[in-house]
Amino acid sequence: MRPTLMTARIFVLPLIALVSALLLAVACGDDGDDARPTGRLTDPRSVPTATPWTNAPEPITLDESALTPIIEEGAQEGEEISDGETPEVTPVSPFKVTVDESANRRTSPSTGSAIAGIMTAGEERTVTGQVSGEAAEEGNDIWYQLDDGSFVYSGTVKKVQE
Repeated sequence: MRPTLMTARIFVLPLIALVSALLLAVACGDDGDDARPTGRLTDPRSVPTATPWTNAPEPITLDESALTPIIEEGAQEGEEISDGETPEVTPVSPFKVTVDESANRRTSPSTGSAIAGIMTAGEERTVTGQVSGEAAEEGNDIWYQLDDGSFVYSGTVKKVQE
């Protein structure tokens, strides 16, 4: 009987399987050393660490205006907010305002005053007064005083329709 292509395939497949098994055994096999490997994360002696400074260098501030101010939490409900002198506030009939995006609540009617908190999109607040302050936009210097004593620029809010 003469060998055919089919009989050659029968011998090739077991030969490939045998070579694959030998390669796998060599790659995954133990090299015979019974010593524990070094550098395990559970052993702190084998992990290098930086040498601590004896005298830490002084930090250098290149430009004071480059520092970002830390915004503290806004006033709690019912807590009055004050940032020095507050201009004369004209009382108004209370009405609600909201914002489409976020808006800063300030401690006085000026963009330079401290941030008392943030009105988030869709949040409603009650306006109790209005005052002339810094014109953040040309032709509009009206700021609203909210029920917690903070101020919000009238150009950033819209009245809630009741």
